[in-house]
Amino acid sequence: MNKNLWKNNKNSKLYEVLNYNILNCTNEQDGQIMYLYRVFSEEVLDSEGNEKLFVRSEDEFKTKFTKYSL
Repeated sequence: MNKNLWKNNKNSKLYEVLNYNILNCTNEQDGQIMYLYRVFSEEVLDSEGNEKLFVRSEDEFKTKFTKYSL
């Protein structure tokens, strides 16, 4: 399976983009494209044992991350 991997420019960790077709529906950012992603190759869990997922706007994501190939 081909993963959609990106490298964080600040901490060099790898992240997997799970979905990049999410729309922000808050009033000020209505229609803004968002990226949903998670840490790759390790589970980051919250206090209840659920995997933490992250979201950023497309522009911010592409500024802070670089496409990565294994």
